[in-house]
Amino acid sequence: MRTVDFSNVMYRYMQLAGLDRTAITAANYAQFRDLANNRLEQIWKNDYWPDLIRVSDPQTVSVDGNGVRTVAIPSDCGELLSVYDQNPRLTTRARLLKYFLYSSSTQDYVNLIDQTTPVYLEYKTKAPALFGDAYSASSTYSVGAQVYFDTSTNSGSFVPGSTASPAGNLYNCIVATSAGQSPVTTTTSWSKVEIPYFCGDYLARACLADFMRSEGQIEQAIVMENEAGK
Repeated sequence: MRTVDFSNVMYRYMQLAGLDRTAITAANYAQFRDLANNRLEQIWKNDYWPDLIRVSDPQTVSVDGNGVRTVAIPSDCGELLSVYDQNPRLTTRARLLKYFLYSSSTQDYVNLIDQTTPVYLEYKTKAPALFGDAYSASSTYSVGAQVYFDTSTNSGSFVPGSTASPAGNLYNCIVATSAGQSPVTTTTSWSKVEIPYFCGDYLARACLADFMRSEGQIEQAIVMENEAGK
């Protein structure tokens, strides 16, 4: 999937809002982050965008002692759409299979009626959650934490460096870190939060519309909302 850097969208928003992108405060950043998070949730809910749809690798069906046939749902699945006996992206002969869903305390499953294996799961990915603050080199991070980190400065600065291309993104901690273990120095401990490219311009303008509403500029917010949807 083609993606866009979070900082790229943030700078567009700052410019449209008349804010100084060379002096972004923690409050400016947090406001945009939260507005963008809400808008991303709406994007995911409102349609089945091709960029967000995945088909799993062939999944072997497990059969327990009672004959119950199950397949674990991928961890990045936000909404299961269909189950097939063949890859629907490779053949028009892929057959839809009957199933229902259930969950254990730790895992979501597909319970299959048809006696077919392997199977292919078609699903919409989970919407990214944006909540992290600036990365601190003196802090330790546990699994599940999130930070904002810019590779042009190798820090949590919201203002990019002048000697490298700005690339600020949010990163989820997937392995607990020690102080100084950043998304650059310890790449295996972090996973970048991916923002789909097609969302970029919409996010900048839609978030500006939300900002205008918060300032009581309702008419201007409506205009910007219309521009965002074009």
